[in-house]
Amino acid sequence: METNQYMEMFLDESHEHLQSLNDGLLGLEDNAEDLSVLNEIFRNAHTLKGMSATMGYNKIAELTHEMEDVLDMLRKEQLKVSEDIIDTLFKCVDSLEQMIDNVGNGDPEDLIDVSGLVAKLSAILKGESAPAAAPAADAPAAAPAAPAAAPAPATAPAKTYDLTESEKAVIQEATSSGLRGIHLTVTLAETCLLKSARSYMVMNALDEVGEVIKTIPTSEDLEQEKFERSFEVILVSPAEESAIQEAVMSISEIDKAETDIIDLTAKPEPAPAPAPVKMDKPAAPAPAPAASSAPANAPAPAAKAPAPAHKAPAASSGGGGAGAAKKAHASQSVRVDIDKLDTLMNLMGELVVNKVRLEQIGQTHRLSELTETLEQMDRVTTDLQNIVMKVRMVPVSQVFNRFPRMVRDVTKELNKEINLTIEGEETELDRTVIDEIGDPIMHLLRNSLDHGVEMPEDRVKKGKPRVGEVKLIARHEGNNVVIMVTDDGKGIDADVIRRKAVEKGLFSQDEVERMDDSDAVRIIFLPGFSTAEKISDISGRGVGMDVVRSKIESLSGHVDVETHVNEGSVFKIKLPLTLAIIQAMLVKVQEEVYAIPLGSIDSTINIQPEEIKTVQNHEVIVLRGEIIPIIRMEQTLFVPHVKDSDETFVVVVHAGESKAGIVVDKLIGQQEIVIKTLGNLFMGLKMFSGATVLGDGRVALILDVATMLN
Repeated sequence: METNQYMEMFLDESHEHLQSLNDGLLGLEDNAEDLSVLNEIFRNAHTLKGMSATMGYNKIAELTHEMEDVLDMLRKEQLKVSEDIIDTLFKCVDSLEQMIDNVGNGDPEDLIDVSGLVAKLSAILKGESAPAAAPAADAPAAAPAAPAAAPAPATAPAKTYDLTESEKAVIQEATSSGLRGIHLTVTLAETCLLKSARSYMVMNALDEVGEVIKTIPTSEDLEQEKFERSFEVILVSPAEESAIQEAVMSISEIDKAETDIIDLTAKPEPAPAPAPVKMDKPAAPAPAPAASSAPANAPAPAAKAPAPAHKAPAASSGGGGAGAAKKAHASQSVRVDIDKLDTLMNLMGELVVNKVRLEQIGQTHRLSELTETLEQMDRVTTDLQNIVMKVRMVPVSQVFNRFPRMVRDVTKELNKEINLTIEGEETELDRTVIDEIGDPIMHLLRNSLDHGVEMPEDRVKKGKPRVGEVKLIARHEGNNVVIMVTDDGKGIDADVIRRKAVEKGLFSQDEVERMDDSDAVRIIFLPGFSTAEKISDISGRGVGMDVVRSKIESLSGHVDVETHVNEGSVFKIKLPLTLAIIQAMLVKVQEEVYAIPLGSIDSTINIQPEEIKTVQNHEVIVLRGEIIPIIRMEQTLFVPHVKDSDETFVVVVHAGESKAGIVVDKLIGQQEIVIKTLGNLFMGLKMFSGATVLGDGRVALILDVATMLN
């Protein structure tokens, strides 16, 4: 079997099953009596075993087979769930993840030695490492995985074939067009490990020789391996029965392929139907069995001139047809390479740029017909843009679901008792943002677990519950997504931060004394700052919070902290929904045009020169009783001075709790812009987050407000 073409599918589905195994084991640890969770864990292990064996990864298959045996005994209550078993199964999942990552990187699977784990699982099966529940009287000490049941009868039961009226109509149309209605029974080999894959390959082979009308069981049940060794297929085909049999038997791990002709014009016979034609016998169309309970149907009238049956749609909603049902199922969820989505977004961006250009041409030349057409085009492009955006949006659960296991392991390592609560995991973010936020959130969670939540005994002395609470929360706020990591721990003492900052030489004593508590606490985001007394694998290496801030700001986001001593801390990350197409305010400084993201703008005002005051050598304005520092773009960006503007405009922007007023010469207006990266050559320009192409072809730089305010 050529496995390279299935590698990407194998890796994706394996990681999904590993995540499900992690989630299931966490659930089992909380409630050892939940049989539904055990069954789900068993199914995931079984599927992963079959996939690995089919791909030729025998070490992975061996480990999952041993896991499956232990899980089967737990299901049958021949073993009792214990901490030792749970820990061992978690170690197995970790090893499986490393092995699958290895094969994904082109390395051998056996770089990871799992012989110790296999021996441990064998010992558990023998009752040497975990207490066994009272087994059934004749149950062996180590029951193997449930054996495959005897194959279903290869013959179809007295011949209605469970066809609906619409399915019969399709077969009748096929017959009138010179095609055949075929009933096929496929029996898999007893050694077949991945039944769903084999059934899928059978369907692909049949699609080459005809049109599948339905399967028994349904296509969904075939995909989920909810059948024994045999399944049935109803199809229409111009091919001979022998050709259909050969197409199926060319697939490995197929034991038998038996066919008979479906003849809906024959009258019912009281006698039992004859046995179907087997693979080694020639097909005999005449004695095909007739339906015993449904009335015979005449062929469709020639006047209807039906299309060939293999082109006709397979019917019906109730028949579970593999042709129709399989196609419908595939259309609901399609795996798409992220590079294709990036290309689609780039093309969408070009469309937006050209739409703006056409609008400018229409306004300049006063072309009313063009303007009317562009109004319709604007509606279409807006709808298309929204769809492209939604296609790229994925729930944050894809990141959040990896953290319960991490919290569980870290909590055990620290000998703490901590409960993790996740809220808003259905909140959606752009795929490019999702891929980048995992590490920052992990840093924040580890910080809360290690530095935030106290030891159980210390919490009790403070009058707190013994079990600490850590929450991971996501929610929408306008065009942004807010992610918060909260804890009810000891909080951050601003005086301790001040002392550490002076000790490390980051600030002088006078500087830290002038800081208010909130500013002092934000020192934790500076490079090299740590309050940990000793280095551990959890935290305290002098890195972490500065990495969090740098990563979030590179995503045009912002991170801040709010804390109260002995009450806890809240770390708040604010991110844009997407990094591709945004609304921005275009401004002019002398002859240069810049874009300011609309999400960073509080307001725009027109001021007189005398309204700008100087406080401690810094220019400020007073806006609604609030002192706002001023940033003059000419000086900050070294823009050549051409002429003095008749008016002075201030764009009030914010990044977290910080605010500033950016002085510009002209407000051009709000516009939809496409963000383009600056590339490696301009990576040093920290004040700009990217560039955009305007409608007239000029390039405008996009201001990075967070960098300007820090």
